[in-house]
Amino acid sequence: MTAIAAPAAEGSATLVELTYALQAAAALAAASRTGALTALGDGPATADEVAAACATSPRHTRLLLVALQALGVVDQSGDATFRLTGTPLEFLEGTRRDWARTADVVRTGRSLHEVDTSSGAQQLYPSVVPGLSVLGARAAAVAARALAPAGRVLDAGAGGAPWSMAIARADPNARVTAVDLAPVLATTREQVADAGLTDRFTFQAGDLLGLVPEPGTHDIVLLANVCHLFDDATNADLVGRLSRALAPAGRLAVVDVLPEQVQGGSRRSAMLALYELGLSMRTASGRVHPLSAYQQWTNAAGLELTSVEPLDPRFPVHLLVATRP
Repeated sequence: MTAIAAPAAEGSATLVELTYALQAAAALAAASRTGALTALGDGPATADEVAAACATSPRHTRLLLVALQALGVVDQSGDATFRLTGTPLEFLEGTRRDWARTADVVRTGRSLHEVDTSSGAQQLYPSVVPGLSVLGARAAAVAARALAPAGRVLDAGAGGAPWSMAIARADPNARVTAVDLAPVLATTREQVADAGLTDRFTFQAGDLLGLVPEPGTHDIVLLANVCHLFDDATNADLVGRLSRALAPAGRLAVVDVLPEQVQGGSRRSAMLALYELGLSMRTASGRVHPLSAYQQWTNAAGLELTSVEPLDPRFPVHLLVATRP
């Protein structure tokens, strides 16, 4: 009789994680498609009330809501009512819709959004930067502590400004100039106002690809989650132009992912691979750049790369600091 080999422990763990990811994505899709999230958007409701509003099975609606509670999307109170937690659902739904079109991108080689262009960024970013701010909040707090005291900060491509807002919280004397495209900057203002930091910020509408800041006016130029949107030549030009804004001993602070910091076969490796695939779906030439590329760009700009620090144990995002001698 032939013995059946037991599955490897690694394979079993991988299957568990993949199955969970598929199930979670399917539950979120079901909540969107049935209207359950829309129903809760009108206010707290019981599972029966949600089912009645959506014309769905009461039993299965309750099971779906309990699953969403486990995922952190809804809360359940003592009176059996469910309510949304404040998770940026629009961001999640947009992510789900885009990734549902992965096969189209792979077949055609054409990205969905082209956020490495001004027109593409203006179309997509106003709706997604609040979600991106939530994703980066933990790492932003770590980066802010490393950069304090910050002084005068130029946040180039601010988006929802999670990184510069964290700096403003860590350094009461910091003053931030947030630069982004005008449609995005409207969302930046809202995010900063909600945080109660408007008096610490100045807002400037501008395109990073043509921005020429006044020389020597800032102590920190912040380039957070920007470089992965562009190719080498564009980043070399961007770093060179923005570095001119630095005062003597000023610092260029770059936040981005470093691929060489990830071991193959790890969960972080899988996340990095998916991240790179996602970049190909929303940019024409964006990619994850190695540390050597940042060294070349900063050296060419007359800066010295002085530190590289990890910001989040869950994902290989790093803070790279280059100093003007």
